[in-house]
Amino acid sequence: MSSKETIMAALRSAGAQAYEKPDLSALKQGSIHYEDKLEQFRAAVTASGGKVADYEGADLETLFSGEKDLVVVEGVFGVAENGCVWLNEPVGRPRVDYFIHEALAIVLDRNEIVDNMHEAYARLGEKNEGYGIFISGPSKTADIEQSLVFGAHGSRMVAILLK
Repeated sequence: MSSKETIMAALRSAGAQAYEKPDLSALKQGSIHYEDKLEQFRAAVTASGGKVADYEGADLETLFSGEKDLVVVEGVFGVAENGCVWLNEPVGRPRVDYFIHEALAIVLDRNEIVDNMHEAYARLGEKNEGYGIFISGPSKTADIEQSLVFGAHGSRMVAILLK
């Protein structure tokens, strides 16, 4: 029995009531859609402090200013609304790779960009693929003496390489 099944069984035995998921289809009507998803995605990634380049002919040395601590991973899909990319648990690679390196290059198929987070979560659906995360640009925080600091909780540099 998985941890989730153990917890759910304990809740049921304690008399917890089950609720059906609400119908959220009406939210789709008011959700954001872009005429040019790719252009919006590029703008959102740039606004978050990331970079976007074409995979073909990408010069990682120049793109990452000579940064030597670089890892390249593959993204599943991107979201135009906020420039984030969904990454699944890496096969044969520790998930810490998403956070421990100074620079992160995400290879993403340019045809795999959805308009908004409603579409992103619908795409994820009920799949239980293990670990997954949305990453939107480099790690940053401004809670350290109210100064913007890059790389506090993850990569200082993030670039999306569109193929």
